[in-house]
Amino acid sequence: MAIIKRLWYYQSAGNTGAPRYLIPALETHSLSFFMTKLPPAILLLIFVSVPALAQNPSYAIDNFDFHNGVRVYEPPPKVTVVPAKGLTARGRSAKKANQVKLNAAVPAPSPVSPALIQPTLMSNPPTGDLSLLHGYTTGSSQVDGYLVESGNKNGVDPLLLYSVMHQESSFKPHAISPKGARGLMQLMPGTAIRFGVTNIFDPKQNIEGGARYLRFLTDRFNGDLSLVLAGYNACEGAVEKYGWKVPPYAETHEYVRRISRRYSLIQDPNSALYARTVNGRELAGLQAKTSIPLALYERTVSTVRLPDGRLQLMSQ
Repeated sequence: MAIIKRLWYYQSAGNTGAPRYLIPALETHSLSFFMTKLPPAILLLIFVSVPALAQNPSYAIDNFDFHNGVRVYEPPPKVTVVPAKGLTARGRSAKKANQVKLNAAVPAPSPVSPALIQPTLMSNPPTGDLSLLHGYTTGSSQVDGYLVESGNKNGVDPLLLYSVMHQESSFKPHAISPKGARGLMQLMPGTAIRFGVTNIFDPKQNIEGGARYLRFLTDRFNGDLSLVLAGYNACEGAVEKYGWKVPPYAETHEYVRRISRRYSLIQDPNSALYARTVNGRELAGLQAKTSIPLALYERTVSTVRLPDGRLQLMSQ
């Protein structure tokens, strides 16, 4: 059966006034003619091209055409706006109006909480858990903090530091002994230099120096508290001289007894339970007292409760 009888088309010569020529096209009588006359390779090319021509011309293959494809995001190109020079008054007004619109579209930053703002330069307040002092105080929260901080840093019980300080200076930062010991922990000038103290009357440095010395003595005498205290009072050389025993000095023996008593007392919960509350007049007298000289026997030391509820040692 014939598909196309005869196909004619016009071809323009490029000039509308020029004559048109009739060009005979391919004359096909049947489908069998194509099958016998055209090579199979050309037929294959035709059948493959037809689906591709049927697609949208704007379509391009992407990786989602495959089973394991992943779409790659490509950001839009940045447009750089070059400001025009020599804007007229009208152009400047339009630019200013656009700037106002842009500023209105950008939300204002939310205020930052003051608690989140940390200053670059910070002071060095004492850091430490004051509960480690079991409610006892030197009368100064700052000094209490230094006790805990230096104790934790050097591995020395803050309660032991507190006991030594009460005997040495009665918590007076500018105390000076007849032998020349100075400050809260009563450091001799040579001992202060030895353990890095540059200002012997500075509470923080003085406490740190005392804590370092106690740490040194603890390591040297294998944690023997009596020898540690004897070394703090008479120096480690005297302890070693007498065969690693408390030197036969009456003052050193009294010193070891007093601080051992204080250290045991403030660790006893019953001391706080039965502490007597002092009034303002008694507190003023307590703060004015100085340590009883080591040449004298201290009868007793007890815990009192201050008007603010904190605890403190009082010797008699």
